[in-house]
Amino acid sequence: MTTLERASLRATLEPDALAIELQPRPSEAYLARFAPIWHEAEPARRVVVEVEAEEPRRLRLVVKGLRSGWARWELLARRARELEGGAALDEQDRVSEFGESLVALFRAGERRTFHLNVSLYLLPGVEPGVRFFEVAILDDATGETLRTLTGSLLLDHPDSRLLASLPALYGEAMRRLTEEEGQTPFFTRYLLGFEDALKPIRRALDRMDALLGPYSTPSEFLMWLGAWVCLPPEEGWSEMKRRRLIHEAVELFRWRGTRRGLSRYLEIYAGTVPEIDDQPVRGMRLGPQTRLGYPGTSLGDIPPHTFVVTVAVPDPSALDEAILHDIVAYEKPAHTAYTLRVVPRATA
Repeated sequence: MTTLERASLRATLEPDALAIELQPRPSEAYLARFAPIWHEAEPARRVVVEVEAEEPRRLRLVVKGLRSGWARWELLARRARELEGGAALDEQDRVSEFGESLVALFRAGERRTFHLNVSLYLLPGVEPGVRFFEVAILDDATGETLRTLTGSLLLDHPDSRLLASLPALYGEAMRRLTEEEGQTPFFTRYLLGFEDALKPIRRALDRMDALLGPYSTPSEFLMWLGAWVCLPPEEGWSEMKRRRLIHEAVELFRWRGTRRGLSRYLEIYAGTVPEIDDQPVRGMRLGPQTRLGYPGTSLGDIPPHTFVVTVAVPDPSALDEAILHDIVAYEKPAHTAYTLRVVPRATA
C-alpha cells in the first residue's frame, strides 16, 4: 500500500460566504481628481488543511474560477520554526508568481492554516452579485486532486461604517439616494477615505496578541518587542536566537548577575553551555630568585573578583566575540572583571 493510499486529508474553507464590497471603477479624470477617496477591498479567508499520513508530503492549493490577480495566497510562518523542524520545512513552502497557487510541506498529522486574500476592483464587465470559486488541493508529486472546496464572493457596493456614528438623518438620506440613483452616494465614498486612514490601526489592534508574542510577531517588530523587555539592540543575532532571547528575557532578568543567568544568555547566542570558573587558579613554579614576603612578589596571575568564561564551539569563527563580550559585560556584577576564551570544541 502506498503512502498516498494511507493518507487522509481534511480541509475547511472559512467562512462559508465572504462579502466583498466594491465600487464601480471611475474614469481616469475622476481618479485624477478624487484619488484619495477611491478604495480597494482586501478581505481574507482562512483555509485549514489537516493531513494524516505516515510520511511528509507536499500539497498544492490552487484557486479556480476567479479572475487572474483577484486572489493571492499568504503563507503563515510556523509558530516556532526550531520546534517544527527548522528552516528546512519553510524552504519547502512557496507561492506562485501571481499568487493563485501555493505549495506547502506537511508533516505526518500536521494541521496548517493559510490565508486567501482577495483584492479586486469592480472592473468593466464585472457586475455586482455572487461569484463562486473553488480551492483545489492536489498532490504536488502526482497532480492528483485530493479535495475541492467551494466558496462564494458577494460583490456589492460598500456602506461606510462611520455613518452609524453620525446623526440618523445622514444614514436615512444616504439610503434614499442609493435607492433613487442605484449607486453609492458621494458622501458615503467620502467617509470611506477616513475609514481607510483607520484601517492600519484596526488591523494592528486585531493582531495585537500576535505582535506581543516572541514567536508570532513579525520580524520587523522584534527590535520593538525587545525594547519592551529592556533588551539592548542585538545586532548580529539571527532571528530565531533573538526570538528565543525575548521569550526568556524576564527569566534572565531574575538571574542577572549570577552564573546561571550569564550561562543561559551565552547559551542562547552560542548554542552551547559555556564553562564559567569564578575561582580560577593557575599552577605556577617559584624560581630560585623569588623572595617570599617581599611586597613586589605576587603569587598567581588572576586579579581578585575575576572569573573566566570559556566558550567551546566547533567553529569559533562563526561567533562574533564582540557580541560575547557585550553579553558578559551586560550580565556580570559591576565590581567583577572577566577573561573570555573562545576555543574549538573537540569532536568525537
